[in-house]
Amino acid sequence: MIQKVRTTRWVRFLAIYGVVICYGAQSHAQDADYSLYKDLESKRKVVGPLVGHVTDTTASIWAYAGPRTGPVALDIAEFKLRKGGPEEDAAPASKRLMATADSKHHHAVKFDLSGLKPETSYTFVVRLPELADENEQGFFRTAPPKGEGSKFRMAVSSCFGGQYRREDGRTTEKRGYRNDSWKLLMARKPDFQLIIGDVVYADSTDYNHLWDSHTLERTNNEPFGGAIRMMPTYAVWDDHDYGPNDSDGTAAGKEQSLRAFHELYANPPRTGGGGEGIYTRFDWGGVDFFLLDGRYHRTPNTAPDDDKKRYLGDEQFEWLVEQLKASTAPFKLLVNGSTWAASGKDDCWGVFNFERRRLWEAIVKHKIGGVVFVSGDLHRCDLPLHWPEVEGGYLMPEIISSGLGSHGEHDTMGFVYVDFDTTAADPTMTAHVVDGEGREPVIRQVRASELQVHLPNEH
Repeated sequence: MIQKVRTTRWVRFLAIYGVVICYGAQSHAQDADYSLYKDLESKRKVVGPLVGHVTDTTASIWAYAGPRTGPVALDIAEFKLRKGGPEEDAAPASKRLMATADSKHHHAVKFDLSGLKPETSYTFVVRLPELADENEQGFFRTAPPKGEGSKFRMAVSSCFGGQYRREDGRTTEKRGYRNDSWKLLMARKPDFQLIIGDVVYADSTDYNHLWDSHTLERTNNEPFGGAIRMMPTYAVWDDHDYGPNDSDGTAAGKEQSLRAFHELYANPPRTGGGGEGIYTRFDWGGVDFFLLDGRYHRTPNTAPDDDKKRYLGDEQFEWLVEQLKASTAPFKLLVNGSTWAASGKDDCWGVFNFERRRLWEAIVKHKIGGVVFVSGDLHRCDLPLHWPEVEGGYLMPEIISSGLGSHGEHDTMGFVYVDFDTTAADPTMTAHVVDGEGREPVIRQVRASELQVHLPNEH
């Protein structure tokens, strides 16, 4: 089906958020509960959409329209601007895709788009065909051509969701967060974003509670709901959106958390084997991103810190090392919720010394350059450098981006955005901390040449 898309409405929609456009394993032990959707339906029949994994020629769009049996439609068109502004009468034709919700996955819908153009902007609308006025709009830009260098910007945020509790089979928000910083983040015009844990504070492995918590967050937290429909969004979990506070691989019901996560996001599928968990990878503009699972296989923090203690688990660790060995990217970002060694915090890699050392040993043994750590959790942002723990290593940068949301009047809010330039002879990565007032108190640039293994016997 071909129809016209009025581009002026997209500009108005994008302007709301301060954006200027210039160019695993599934478990079914719990039945899905749709009572929350019935409550929301009178004001919003389509939850989302969320733009997920995007490449130079493909994109995945997630949406949820309750337990309907009929199809959901997505109309997509290339977004074009002329010198005089949007051309309303000559808008590009729209292509329509239809999808039927899968009852085995809480009736979530995922549209898999192909045949797109690299570095091209697209607008889309998710519609309920039987209800002409029920639609939700979105926007994204595809990745640079694969195999070519690029200049691009990434945003990182965590710890911004509301606190949700379930009583008598009903999930409600008990404490909301102020999320003004989403508008500051969108004003930086990132090409995509990482949301790296505590997206909601559900503190449970209950499948329906997790589903309802994320549904409420995407519906009621309007700046966040706007961000996920306007740029590619990649996610990992941390403790509060995986299970209870500081939860680990012993969490009862973790299979339900895993099931909910896979149904609620549109991350790239994993390649290269591995076991259960949310871990996977993607590339953008010549940089490789490894989305790690820091909870599903984790040994309790309080266990003896010996060679039996695991952070990633053996299958995930082996998968990661093989993927790092195969990567030729100048920067390789390891993304998870917990920090490398934040002082005064015992829910981090700092109490997993065996795991830390064997990662460094693998980096040095296989001469893996460009490793950068990305984390959240602390409700503050920082850009530290870490000394190598094995001879021959390099100072490893860490990007800590946490506390974009705030539940107190005087709490700080912050996030990090990162500019990459892989077109340069010596590629650069420049990270900027942004506080709740829009200031940039910390900026750090590193070059790929600074992140190289140098063994003692090499000259």
